[in-house]
Order: sequence, then C-alpha cells, then structure tokens
Amino acid sequence: TVCHGFGCARRDQFVVTKARLSFMRATLAGARTAKDERKALSKIVAWFDREGGKVAGTVNRAAYASLDTKSGPSQMDCIDLTANITELLLLLERSKLLKFHQVGEPVSRGVIVDGKRPHTTPVIVETRDGSQWSVDSWTRAYGQSPDIMTIAEWKNRD
Repeated sequence: TVCHGFGCARRDQFVVTKARLSFMRATLAGARTAKDERKALSKIVAWFDREGGKVAGTVNRAAYASLDTKSGPSQMDCIDLTANITELLLLLERSKLLKFHQVGEPVSRGVIVDGKRPHTTPVIVETRDGSQWSVDSWTRAYGQSPDIMTIAEWKNRD
C-alpha cells in the first residue's frame, strides 16, 4: 500500500511483482557489510518512492511537507512516508533479503515546546550491535535517496 495525502488519508495498492522483487533482491545481493546494506536500502527506498509515486500520483511531492504545504492527495507527510517505508522494509525482512538489519519501531521527535516540529521516521536496527538507524525520506523530494543516519544523530536535527 502507498499512503499519501497526509496521515494516510489516501491509499493505493502497489503490486510487488516478480520483477520488482528481483530488483530489490539484486540490489541487496552485493551487500557485504551493514554499511553496504544501508546504501542498497537507500537505492531501494528511492526506487520505491518513484514507482509508488506513479501509482499514487505523488510524483511532485515536496520535501518537508507540512500543514503549510498540504495540497491534497499528491503530497506526503512523515506519517505517510514512515508507513510506506516501514511496510517496504518489512517486506524485505519477511523475504529474508536483509542480512545485517531488522526492522525497528518508528521513532518520533519534537513536541513543539522543545522548539522542534513533530516528526516520525522508519527505523532499521543493525543486528550486530543493536544500533538504530533512521531511513527518512520526508527530508527529500520525490524519488531522492532518504537520509540514513543513527537515531541519535536524527534526534538532534531540527
């Protein structure tokens, strides 16, 4: 499912065909380290955003979409993107394509009174050491690679 329109107000089905699964498998196949796997995941998330955007009509989605930029079903907030990417990551995990990470629970930051806008991100957890990593596409426009960084670094951003 591709959520869009802010808070998953709209949903469109994204069919995972054999060809799409093959692309994801091939992209992850060369990963020899957790860092390699994060680079491969970055490519897959950007590809999924492009492919899903064609299905959902979000090909013009903006980075940092908020209530100020809310313009109907063609935009995505962090809740939409967190739901979409988490679902994608779970598909990869259940298909046994992740060697160095597992899917974690989404993480949020900002409560306005701390001077930061509320924001949520999908999370992967490195299996070797338990470190948590943000896979954040909200900060990027349509089809661009997500910001992947440690949760500690992500929480310190504004």
